[in-house]
Amino acid sequence: APDMQIRALSGEPLGVEVLGADLRTATAEDVERMVDAMHRTGRGVLVVRDQHLAPTDCERACAMLAPHFVAQQPYTRWPGQSKPIPGCPHLALLGNYRARKDNEFGMDVVKGEVIGEYKPAKQNLEEWHTDGSFLPNPKVAIALYAPQLDDALPPEGGETRFASCTAAFEALAREEQEKLRGLCSVHSWEKFMRLLESRDPGRQKVTAEQIAEKPPQLWPVVRTHPVTKAESLYINPKNTAAVVNKATGDPIPEEEARRLVDQLAEAVVGDGLPGNSKVYAHRWKRGDFVIWDNRVLLHAASPFDAEKYQRLLFRMEFKGEPVLGPSTP
Repeated sequence: APDMQIRALSGEPLGVEVLGADLRTATAEDVERMVDAMHRTGRGVLVVRDQHLAPTDCERACAMLAPHFVAQQPYTRWPGQSKPIPGCPHLALLGNYRARKDNEFGMDVVKGEVIGEYKPAKQNLEEWHTDGSFLPNPKVAIALYAPQLDDALPPEGGETRFASCTAAFEALAREEQEKLRGLCSVHSWEKFMRLLESRDPGRQKVTAEQIAEKPPQLWPVVRTHPVTKAESLYINPKNTAAVVNKATGDPIPEEEARRLVDQLAEAVVGDGLPGNSKVYAHRWKRGDFVIWDNRVLLHAASPFDAEKYQRLLFRMEFKGEPVLGPSTP
Protein backbone atom coordinates (compact mmCIF):
# COMPACT_ATOMS: atom_id res chain seq x y z
CA ALA A 1 0.00 0.00 0.00
CA PRO A 2 1.70 3.22 -1.16
CA ASP A 3 0.07 5.35 1.57
CA MET A 4 0.78 2.91 4.41
CA GLN A 5 2.47 4.45 7.44
CA ILE A 6 3.87 2.42 10.35
CA ARG A 7 4.90 4.21 13.52
CA ALA A 8 5.41 3.59 17.22
CA LEU A 9 2.38 4.42 19.38
CA SER A 10 3.09 7.89 20.70
CA GLY A 11 3.89 8.07 24.41
CA GLU A 12 3.31 4.33 24.95
CA PRO A 13 5.77 1.71 26.29
CA LEU A 14 4.96 -0.70 23.45
CA GLY A 15 2.98 -1.06 20.25
CA VAL A 16 3.10 0.12 16.65
CA GLU A 17 0.17 1.43 14.61
CA VAL A 18 -0.52 1.20 10.91
CA LEU A 19 -2.32 3.99 9.05
CA GLY A 20 -3.43 4.09 5.42
CA ALA A 21 -3.67 0.31 4.97
CA ASP A 22 -6.63 -1.89 4.07
CA LEU A 23 -6.35 -5.50 5.23
CA ARG A 24 -8.81 -6.54 2.50
CA THR A 25 -6.29 -5.62 -0.21
CA ALA A 26 -2.94 -5.72 1.66
CA THR A 27 -0.09 -7.55 -0.10
CA ALA A 28 2.21 -10.15 1.43
CA GLU A 29 4.93 -7.47 1.44
CA ASP A 30 2.65 -5.04 3.34
CA VAL A 31 1.96 -7.71 5.96
CA GLU A 32 5.65 -8.56 6.26
CA ARG A 33 6.47 -4.89 6.95
CA MET A 34 3.76 -4.73 9.63
CA VAL A 35 4.91 -7.89 11.40
CA ASP A 36 8.56 -6.86 11.24
CA ALA A 37 7.71 -3.53 12.93
CA MET A 38 5.59 -5.37 15.51
CA HIS A 39 8.61 -7.49 16.52
CA ARG A 40 11.31 -4.85 16.10
CA THR A 41 9.62 -1.74 17.52
CA GLY A 42 6.25 -2.74 18.99
CA ARG A 43 7.40 -5.38 21.51
CA GLY A 44 4.68 -7.62 20.11
CA VAL A 45 1.64 -5.32 19.64
CA LEU A 46 0.35 -4.21 16.20
CA VAL A 47 -2.67 -1.88 15.75
CA VAL A 48 -4.14 -1.45 12.25
CA ARG A 49 -6.54 1.52 12.20
CA ASP A 50 -9.74 2.30 10.27
CA GLN A 51 -10.59 -1.13 8.89
CA HIS A 52 -13.97 -2.09 7.36
CA LEU A 53 -13.99 -5.86 7.73
CA ALA A 54 -16.87 -8.31 7.47
CA PRO A 55 -16.32 -11.61 9.30
CA THR A 56 -15.10 -13.24 6.07
CA ASP A 57 -12.63 -10.34 5.59
CA CYS A 58 -11.25 -11.07 9.08
CA GLU A 59 -10.72 -14.67 8.01
CA ARG A 60 -8.81 -13.56 4.90
CA ALA A 61 -6.73 -10.99 6.84
CA CYS A 62 -5.69 -13.65 9.33
CA ALA A 63 -4.87 -16.07 6.49
CA MET A 64 -2.42 -13.39 5.23
CA LEU A 65 -0.90 -13.05 8.71
CA ALA A 66 -0.81 -16.80 9.39
CA PRO A 67 2.60 -17.61 7.80
CA HIS A 68 4.20 -15.32 10.40
CA PHE A 69 2.37 -16.99 13.33
CA VAL A 70 2.45 -20.74 12.53
CA ALA A 71 -1.14 -21.05 11.17
CA GLN A 72 -4.74 -20.05 11.86
CA GLN A 73 -6.38 -21.88 14.78
CA PRO A 74 -9.92 -23.21 14.21
CA TYR A 75 -12.16 -22.71 17.25
CA THR A 76 -12.97 -25.78 19.32
CA ARG A 77 -15.79 -24.30 21.33
CA TRP A 78 -15.85 -25.09 25.04
CA PRO A 79 -18.68 -24.10 27.43
CA GLY A 80 -19.44 -20.38 27.44
CA GLN A 81 -17.97 -19.55 24.02
CA SER A 82 -19.93 -17.93 21.20
CA LYS A 83 -21.86 -19.77 18.52
CA PRO A 84 -20.07 -20.18 15.17
CA ILE A 85 -20.32 -17.78 12.24
CA PRO A 86 -20.98 -19.76 9.04
CA GLY A 87 -17.94 -19.77 6.75
CA CYS A 88 -15.67 -18.44 9.50
CA PRO A 89 -14.21 -21.43 11.40
CA HIS A 90 -11.41 -19.33 12.93
CA LEU A 91 -13.60 -16.57 14.35
CA ALA A 92 -15.39 -16.14 17.68
CA LEU A 93 -17.17 -13.19 19.31
CA LEU A 94 -16.33 -11.51 22.61
CA GLY A 95 -18.52 -9.24 24.68
CA ASN A 96 -22.05 -8.65 25.96
CA TYR A 97 -23.40 -7.38 22.62
CA ARG A 98 -27.02 -8.34 21.91
CA ALA A 99 -28.07 -9.30 18.37
CA ARG A 100 -29.93 -6.43 16.72
CA LYS A 101 -31.73 -8.75 14.32
CA ASP A 102 -32.33 -12.46 13.88
CA ASN A 103 -29.39 -14.33 12.30
CA GLU A 104 -27.00 -11.36 12.67
CA PHE A 105 -23.65 -12.12 10.95
CA GLY A 106 -25.41 -15.25 9.59
CA MET A 107 -25.37 -16.81 13.08
CA ASP A 108 -28.09 -18.99 14.56
CA VAL A 109 -29.25 -16.23 16.94
CA VAL A 110 -32.42 -14.28 17.62
CA LYS A 111 -32.77 -10.53 18.12
CA GLY A 112 -31.85 -9.57 21.71
CA GLU A 113 -29.67 -12.64 22.36
CA VAL A 114 -26.17 -12.09 23.78
CA ILE A 115 -24.06 -13.48 20.95
CA GLY A 116 -20.52 -13.12 22.32
CA GLU A 117 -18.62 -14.78 25.13
CA TYR A 118 -18.83 -12.30 27.98
CA LYS A 119 -16.19 -12.59 30.70
CA PRO A 120 -16.61 -9.89 33.38
CA ALA A 121 -13.19 -8.33 33.99
CA LYS A 122 -11.69 -7.19 37.28
CA GLN A 123 -9.08 -4.56 37.98
CA ASN A 124 -6.63 -6.89 39.74
CA LEU A 125 -3.37 -8.75 39.12
CA GLU A 126 -5.13 -12.04 38.49
CA GLU A 127 -6.83 -10.53 35.42
CA TRP A 128 -3.47 -10.49 33.59
CA HIS A 129 -2.68 -13.58 31.55
CA THR A 130 -1.22 -15.13 28.41
CA ASP A 131 -3.70 -17.13 26.30
CA GLY A 132 -3.66 -20.92 26.11
CA SER A 133 -0.59 -21.55 28.28
CA PHE A 134 -2.44 -24.65 29.55
CA LEU A 135 -2.21 -26.23 26.07
CA PRO A 136 0.55 -28.61 24.84
CA ASN A 137 1.45 -25.94 22.25
CA PRO A 138 0.43 -22.49 23.60
CA LYS A 139 -1.05 -20.07 21.08
CA VAL A 140 1.45 -17.89 19.25
CA ALA A 141 -0.75 -14.83 18.60
CA ILE A 142 -4.27 -13.46 19.05
CA ALA A 143 -6.15 -10.89 16.94
CA LEU A 144 -9.20 -8.78 17.84
CA TYR A 145 -11.30 -6.56 15.59
CA ALA A 146 -13.87 -3.90 16.53
CA PRO A 147 -16.52 -3.96 13.78
CA GLN A 148 -18.00 -0.80 12.28
CA LEU A 149 -21.18 -0.77 14.39
CA ASP A 150 -22.86 1.97 16.42
CA ASP A 151 -22.89 1.60 20.21
CA ALA A 152 -20.90 -1.63 20.24
CA LEU A 153 -17.98 -0.27 22.31
CA PRO A 154 -18.17 1.28 25.79
CA PRO A 155 -17.19 4.99 25.84
CA GLU A 156 -15.41 4.35 29.17
CA GLY A 157 -13.61 1.23 30.35
CA GLY A 158 -13.34 -1.89 28.23
CA GLU A 159 -9.74 -1.28 27.15
CA THR A 160 -7.44 -4.21 26.38
CA ARG A 161 -4.20 -3.76 28.32
CA PHE A 162 -0.77 -5.09 27.33
CA ALA A 163 2.59 -5.31 29.13
CA SER A 164 5.94 -6.69 27.94
CA CYS A 165 7.37 -9.83 29.57
CA THR A 166 10.62 -9.22 27.66
CA ALA A 167 11.09 -5.71 29.08
CA ALA A 168 10.38 -7.06 32.57
CA PHE A 169 12.99 -9.84 32.26
CA GLU A 170 15.60 -7.45 30.86
CA ALA A 171 15.07 -5.11 33.84
CA LEU A 172 15.79 -7.83 36.44
CA ALA A 173 19.17 -8.15 38.17
CA ARG A 174 21.42 -10.78 36.57
CA GLU A 175 21.29 -13.02 39.69
CA GLU A 176 17.48 -12.97 39.61
CA GLN A 177 17.48 -13.84 35.89
CA GLU A 178 19.80 -16.77 36.64
CA LYS A 179 17.55 -18.07 39.43
CA LEU A 180 14.44 -17.87 37.23
CA ARG A 181 16.11 -19.78 34.40
CA GLY A 182 16.16 -22.76 36.79
CA LEU A 183 12.38 -22.77 37.39
CA CYS A 184 9.28 -24.09 35.60
CA SER A 185 5.61 -23.50 36.37
CA VAL A 186 2.47 -25.63 36.02
CA HIS A 187 -0.32 -24.07 33.92
CA SER A 188 -3.80 -25.46 34.62
CA TRP A 189 -6.88 -25.19 32.35
CA GLU A 190 -9.09 -26.37 35.22
CA LYS A 191 -7.86 -23.53 37.44
CA PHE A 192 -8.59 -21.02 34.65
CA MET A 193 -12.10 -22.34 33.98
CA ARG A 194 -13.02 -22.46 37.70
CA LEU A 195 -11.94 -18.82 37.96
CA LEU A 196 -14.26 -17.85 35.08
CA GLU A 197 -17.12 -19.87 36.62
CA SER A 198 -16.64 -18.18 40.00
CA ARG A 199 -17.02 -14.76 38.35
CA ASP A 200 -20.12 -15.68 36.34
CA PRO A 201 -22.49 -18.03 38.20
CA GLY A 202 -24.58 -18.47 35.04
CA ARG A 203 -21.64 -19.76 33.00
CA GLN A 204 -21.86 -23.39 31.88
CA LYS A 205 -19.58 -25.55 34.05
CA VAL A 206 -16.80 -27.67 32.57
CA THR A 207 -17.05 -31.42 33.16
CA ALA A 208 -14.52 -33.88 34.59
CA GLU A 209 -14.22 -35.37 31.08
CA GLN A 210 -13.35 -31.99 29.57
CA ILE A 211 -10.77 -31.38 32.31
CA ALA A 212 -9.19 -34.79 31.66
CA GLU A 213 -8.78 -33.81 27.99
CA LYS A 214 -6.70 -30.75 28.98
CA PRO A 215 -4.15 -31.89 31.58
CA PRO A 216 -1.83 -29.31 33.22
CA GLN A 217 1.33 -28.28 31.34
CA LEU A 218 4.83 -27.61 32.70
CA TRP A 219 6.66 -24.66 31.08
CA PRO A 220 9.94 -22.81 31.77
CA VAL A 221 9.53 -19.52 33.66
CA VAL A 222 11.96 -17.98 31.15
CA ARG A 223 11.33 -18.58 27.44
CA THR A 224 13.18 -17.58 24.26
CA HIS A 225 11.40 -16.00 21.29
CA PRO A 226 12.08 -18.01 18.10
CA VAL A 227 12.22 -14.90 15.87
CA THR A 228 13.87 -12.17 17.97
CA LYS A 229 15.85 -14.63 20.17
CA ALA A 230 15.07 -12.41 23.19
CA GLU A 231 14.38 -14.02 26.57
CA SER A 232 11.21 -13.14 28.45
CA LEU A 233 9.24 -14.15 31.52
CA TYR A 234 6.56 -16.79 30.90
CA ILE A 235 4.04 -16.71 33.72
CA ASN A 236 0.27 -16.70 34.00
CA PRO A 237 -1.31 -15.28 37.17
CA LYS A 238 -4.72 -16.63 36.03
CA ASN A 239 -3.83 -20.30 35.90
CA THR A 240 -0.50 -21.10 37.62
CA ALA A 241 -0.99 -24.13 39.85
CA ALA A 242 2.62 -24.65 41.02
CA VAL A 243 6.26 -23.61 40.49
CA VAL A 244 8.87 -26.36 40.12
CA ASN A 245 12.67 -26.51 40.45
CA LYS A 246 13.84 -27.63 37.01
CA ALA A 247 16.91 -29.51 38.28
CA THR A 248 15.16 -31.58 40.97
CA GLY A 249 11.57 -31.66 39.67
CA ASP A 250 10.38 -30.68 43.15
CA PRO A 251 7.68 -28.01 43.59
CA ILE A 252 8.60 -25.01 45.74
CA PRO A 253 6.23 -24.38 48.71
CA GLU A 254 2.78 -23.21 47.59
CA GLU A 255 2.87 -19.88 49.43
CA GLU A 256 6.33 -19.09 48.07
CA ALA A 257 5.19 -20.01 44.54
CA ARG A 258 2.15 -17.73 44.76
CA ARG A 259 4.31 -14.89 46.04
CA LEU A 260 6.85 -15.41 43.25
CA VAL A 261 4.22 -15.40 40.49
CA ASP A 262 2.67 -12.22 41.95
CA GLN A 263 6.09 -10.55 42.18
CA LEU A 264 6.94 -11.45 38.59
CA ALA A 265 3.51 -10.30 37.38
CA GLU A 266 4.09 -6.97 39.14
CA ALA A 267 7.51 -6.75 37.46
CA VAL A 268 5.67 -7.05 34.12
CA VAL A 269 2.57 -4.89 34.72
CA GLY A 270 3.30 -2.66 37.75
CA ASP A 271 -0.12 -1.87 39.24
CA GLY A 272 -1.63 -2.91 35.88
CA LEU A 273 -3.74 0.22 35.52
CA PRO A 274 -4.06 2.34 32.36
CA GLY A 275 -1.54 5.17 32.56
CA ASN A 276 1.09 2.98 34.24
CA SER A 277 4.47 3.33 32.46
CA LYS A 278 4.66 -0.45 31.85
CA VAL A 279 1.15 -0.75 30.36
CA TYR A 280 -0.33 0.08 26.96
CA ALA A 281 -4.12 0.31 27.42
CA HIS A 282 -5.76 0.03 24.00
CA ARG A 283 -8.84 2.26 23.92
CA TRP A 284 -10.98 0.63 21.24
CA LYS A 285 -12.27 2.58 18.25
CA ARG A 286 -14.49 1.24 15.49
CA GLY A 287 -12.36 -0.38 12.80
CA ASP A 288 -9.35 -1.16 15.02
CA PHE A 289 -7.67 -4.47 14.20
CA VAL A 290 -5.16 -5.48 16.88
CA ILE A 291 -2.86 -8.49 16.81
CA TRP A 292 -0.41 -9.35 19.57
CA ASP A 293 2.41 -11.84 20.07
CA ASN A 294 1.11 -14.05 22.86
CA ARG A 295 4.62 -15.41 23.55
CA VAL A 296 6.02 -12.16 24.98
CA LEU A 297 3.09 -10.30 26.56
CA LEU A 298 0.63 -10.41 29.40
CA HIS A 299 -2.74 -8.86 28.58
CA ALA A 300 -5.93 -8.08 30.46
CA ALA A 301 -9.40 -6.78 29.73
CA SER A 302 -10.57 -3.70 31.63
CA PRO A 303 -13.94 -3.61 33.39
CA PHE A 304 -16.82 -1.56 31.97
CA ASP A 305 -20.44 -0.92 32.95
CA ALA A 306 -22.12 -3.87 31.23
CA GLU A 307 -25.59 -2.75 32.38
CA LYS A 308 -25.12 0.53 30.54
CA TYR A 309 -22.95 -0.34 27.53
CA GLN A 310 -22.44 -3.11 25.00
CA ARG A 311 -19.08 -4.35 23.68
CA LEU A 312 -18.36 -6.55 20.67
CA LEU A 313 -15.03 -7.76 19.32
CA PHE A 314 -14.27 -10.44 16.74
CA ARG A 315 -11.54 -12.76 18.03
CA MET A 316 -9.11 -14.89 16.04
CA GLU A 317 -6.25 -17.13 17.21
CA PHE A 318 -3.07 -18.52 15.71
CA LYS A 319 -1.81 -22.04 16.38
CA GLY A 320 0.63 -22.96 19.07
CA GLU A 321 4.24 -24.02 19.05
CA PRO A 322 6.56 -25.57 21.65
CA VAL A 323 7.83 -23.17 24.33
CA LEU A 324 11.60 -22.69 23.93
CA GLY A 325 13.43 -22.52 27.26
CA PRO A 326 16.02 -19.93 28.25
CA SER A 327 18.78 -19.23 25.73
CA THR A 328 21.31 -19.48 28.55
CA PRO A 329 20.70 -22.86 30.29
